[in-house]
Amino acid sequence: MTARWPLPPEAWRAFEARLRGYVRRRVDSTSVDDVLGDILLRLVQHQAQLASAASPSAWLFRVATNAIADHYRRRSVEQRALAQLWAIDEDGHELEAQGDGSASVELAQCLLPLIRTLPDAYGEALRLTDIEGLTQTAAARRLGLSPSGMKSRVQRGRAKLKQALLRCCAVQTDRHGAVVAYQPRSPGASKCHQ
Repeated sequence: MTARWPLPPEAWRAFEARLRGYVRRRVDSTSVDDVLGDILLRLVQHQAQLASAASPSAWLFRVATNAIADHYRRRSVEQRALAQLWAIDEDGHELEAQGDGSASVELAQCLLPLIRTLPDAYGEALRLTDIEGLTQTAAARRLGLSPSGMKSRVQRGRAKLKQALLRCCAVQTDRHGAVVAYQPRSPGASKCHQ
């Protein structure tokens, strides 16, 4: 039996629950809402293709599979890019590792003060998602934003936080993205929030 699209509300709720289960089995629990939001965004963007699909359910699950693959690909690319970028200072020199193992703990203590220096919209988005651990969808609901609006704020907030951190410190990471060394850019800037 082929479903007619768009689905009536009660059929849509049942289908959304089925789709959520499909995504939940394939990604970590903190990413389910984000991936599901990406799938629903693609559904809205490609309504005509969905409406003309011979099997709308199969089409949507193919889109879901692609969104899940994109999620993992994007995460991998971001981790590699950050590891490569942070291993080189702004002058293109490689950083020397301190080797004491406490660099990431020390540097992490600088993040919250740096987040507080960001514009309120970006700071709040990062506090809710990266500090409190809410999904972007849950944070969007709390702030009365669309999921795509929250995703944009988080991405921009992270970019601004990274810029602020790199203005303050030269950071070196290992091949897995873990911080192994950092050095304040100026002698008096031993604490990032000062």
